[in-house]
Amino acid sequence: MRRFFFGFIWFIVISFGGLAIGGAIVGASAAQRATKSSANPPQTFSEGYDVGHAAGEEFGRRYGKYFFLCGLILASVGSVYGILPGTKRTHPKPDTGV
Repeated sequence: MRRFFFGFIWFIVISFGGLAIGGAIVGASAAQRATKSSANPPQTFSEGYDVGHAAGEEFGRRYGKYFFLCGLILASVGSVYGILPGTKRTHPKPDTGV
């Protein structure tokens, strides 16, 4: 039961973590591109934020299902083989008979 719990936690961490990092990178680069190449670049922080937010939201819509699928696969395989922290099998200590 403990391995299943930690596998689920790792699924959440991998999926949401990857999606958050990817969305942040895409959003920041979109805001930077809009500033450099646009005829009407964002003038305030709020306008730049809106450009980045829209790009990050589109990234999540487009690639979110892949991040969740990869997170599920990586967490499942890592849990089954005991690769991820908290998912290693615990072996009972041998009875010494003393």
